[in-house]
Amino acid sequence: MKKSQLKKRFVIGSANFTQKYGADSTKISNHEVKKILNLAKNNNIYKIDTAEAYLKREQVFKKLNKNFQFYTKIIPDQNWTSLEFCQQKLENHFKYFNTNKVEVIFFHDIKILFTKNGKKIFENLQNLKKKKFFHKIGLSIYDTDSLNYMTSNYDIDIVQCPYNVLDKRILNTGWFDKLKKLEIEVHARSIFLQGLLVNKSVYKKKYFKKWKKQISQWFTLLENNRISPIDYCLSDILNSDFDKVVIGINNFDNLKEIINFRKINMNKILNLKIDDIKLIDPRKWK
Repeated sequence: MKKSQLKKRFVIGSANFTQKYGADSTKISNHEVKKILNLAKNNNIYKIDTAEAYLKREQVFKKLNKNFQFYTKIIPDQNWTSLEFCQQKLENHFKYFNTNKVEVIFFHDIKILFTKNGKKIFENLQNLKKKKFFHKIGLSIYDTDSLNYMTSNYDIDIVQCPYNVLDKRILNTGWFDKLKKLEIEVHARSIFLQGLLVNKSVYKKKYFKKWKKQISQWFTLLENNRISPIDYCLSDILNSDFDKVVIGINNFDNLKEIINFRKINMNKILNLKIDDIKLIDPRKWK
């Protein structure tokens, strides 16, 4: 993938627009959010990734430019087996986006799809998709273990999964290629691992101290080669043809650096190998 192609595939991650989020637990001020979205607009980045869980009582997307479109995550329960209930829940959720289009609905938690109610809930979402409430249905996953069942039982359009220099399971398991053959889009998220790969101050926190030595070597090697962590992570993802790439942002300058990232010469790419699920899966963090 070329650098110019990657920029066109960026999706703004908005988890920390409304709450403390990530390894460094930051929440962006509303003023900074406006600056970020204005910069995104000026660079033709019009996709925003969010979730029902992030938006309780928040009006962060009020008066948003109408070109912005949303990818949003939901956590249905058994009540969603009613089409009427399903529609009402989505209509209430979509109010946060004013009249901006919702492009994709993701299952934020896929457990419900393994239950007896899963098929009916999915069928209801397909009905609403046909009615143009949104355009695509996707899964947001943390690992590839469920994909055999999901692709065999559900007609999904997109899989959103973690990918970064520490976590390449989507590639190593062969699932990236399998999904592409099934004509299912693959979207990457956690490319900076919620800040762990770009912010060395995170390792002062008690939970992450276990890996401090290895990560210190990572940052030292980058500094010695005059490579910014953001440039490194984005250059690494150029090797794979992800359909979209969700980028986490802490401030305006952060987005500016991402947009203007420098492609690194591949023979300077360093190998950081820490195969510890307790580090690469944010659900394990304490």
